[in-house]
Amino acid sequence: MDSIAKALVFDGQVKVVAFKTTDLVNEAIDLHGLSPLAAEALGKVLTMAAYMSGELKGEKEKLSVHVQDKGVLGSIIVAADSGAKVRGYVEHKDATLPPLGNGKQDLFKGIGNEGFITVIKDLGLKDPYVGKTELVRGNLEEDFAWYFTRSEGSPTALALEVLIGEDGKCTSAGGVLVQPMPGCPDHILVVVEDIVSGFANIGEILKSKEPSDILKDYFGHFEIEYFPETKPCYRCKCSREQMSNAVITLGRGDSVNLLMERGEIEVLCHFCGKKYIFTKQDVIDIWRKYDHKV
Repeated sequence: MDSIAKALVFDGQVKVVAFKTTDLVNEAIDLHGLSPLAAEALGKVLTMAAYMSGELKGEKEKLSVHVQDKGVLGSIIVAADSGAKVRGYVEHKDATLPPLGNGKQDLFKGIGNEGFITVIKDLGLKDPYVGKTELVRGNLEEDFAWYFTRSEGSPTALALEVLIGEDGKCTSAGGVLVQPMPGCPDHILVVVEDIVSGFANIGEILKSKEPSDILKDYFGHFEIEYFPETKPCYRCKCSREQMSNAVITLGRGDSVNLLMERGEIEVLCHFCGKKYIFTKQDVIDIWRKYDHKV
């Protein structure tokens, strides 16, 4: 079962988070029909968005993550609500490249290192928080570690894997994130770096261990404070009313032209693939309601 487990170790001087998102990634694969390459890439971004949204404090707070790149996958967009509720899509979901083996895909060629990670957090304030860093490796693991270090001022060690089987399903997804607090002594950093080096194959580790087991087995012998676990999930918020706004976005002229050409307007939710059909009468009602508001 997917979960995010968090703890403070070394008397509160280091934050450690372990996360497992295998079910979440498989749901994305089923919804979008992702190629193995797209599944690994989107799976990694969904995983990090689940972690970040799990850190949000208010119930109405939310965030989005946009990976802009020049690789064959195109843009990756993920939206998340407080409590690790995520949804997302990749621009070119059918993109393929020769795999690297052992369930891993060639993300460097799929994404490249010429692009950016942009995170927008709506914390209920006047203006949203916007953080943006360049891609440094294209594997997303080191790219997100750099984002946390550079944009949020939190030096980060991150192990992150999404393994895809020969049948196209995710066999393991998740990772471990470690962030020393400001002023953390050098001798503790040395110990932490040594532990983190053991997570190079975190995907294989997560096949037999839950996130809570990882915290206990690797960090439990230090002074440790556990926090309640979070259960990440894939949750789309689309609705017919929300999608009717797409008709307004089209404009009155274009919506009429589409109706004359096709007899109906079809709107697709990028996050879950659900189709919404609007008939001529639906469109008339949508514009009548819009005019009444204006």
